Amino acid sequence: MIRTSLAILTVVVGLVSPTLVPAQTAPMATPAVPVQEPFSWSFGKPQSANAEGWTAERGTITPGDGELRLQPDANRRVILLSPSGLPEVARDAEEFVLGVTGTGLQRVRIQVRRDVRGGWITIADASGAALREVTDGYAIKRTAGARSAPIERLRFELQFRTTNARALKHISIKTGPS
Repeated sequence: MIRTSLAILTVVVGLVSPTLVPAQTAPMATPAVPVQEPFSWSFGKPQSANAEGWTAERGTITPGDGELRLQPDANRRVILLSPSGLPEVARDAEEFVLGVTGTGLQRVRIQVRRDVRGGWITIADASGAALREVTDGYAIKRTAGARSAPIERLRFELQFRTTNARALKHISIKTGPS
């Protein structure tokens, strides 16, 4: 009787618990396109005015409490120049996000320079529906083109409806699919 009970228990346990075999690990799926974390300039921490190396070619910028104050020129434009020596993530950019507050942004043109003596090359130009409003500002999609060359500097040309000053909280570079 005990022998029969043990045999039945062994069969039941064998049905419930898996047989131990050498572990076979299924290969982990890797994304087809590597997605990197976005790179971002946030303009000063609260109680710290800092332009993070950005300058204005047209219009003016004033570092404020965690923001840059953008003052368009008489033609309603601000042209921002990034600091030189950008990280490699800049060349892989697929989308840029400008943390501009308020309404009235009509057009954004983004240009790059490959080296200090080079001319400006347009890599994105958005207005109307192509200038997407997102939760933290406006998203501008990069146009198709070569991405292998280094980028020395970025140039953002912003066109507004009015000459009213606006806050810019951050500029972000997103890579990979968006």
